[in-house]
Amino acid sequence: MKLNRKLAVLAILGMTGLFANGVSNVNTLVNKINTTKDVKERGILLKKLDKELSTMDKKELPAAQEIVNSKLKLSKVMEK
Repeated sequence: MKLNRKLAVLAILGMTGLFANGVSNVNTLVNKINTTKDVKERGILLKKLDKELSTMDKKELPAAQEIVNSKLKLSKVMEK
């Protein structure tokens, strides 16, 4: 019984770590996009962000999308 509990706790901790890692990557990419001035570099980072969001678990996606919607700042050049 104790072994089952320990395994369950480890599984929960592992999933929590994975969740935090995915959202953390999105947050880092959004910050890099906001701070870069080079249009080509920004495009590359936007593609990386898109790839990160497309491979993300369904449970993580709402939190990641909230970060993108609230923090991502695109210049007028990028919007056209």
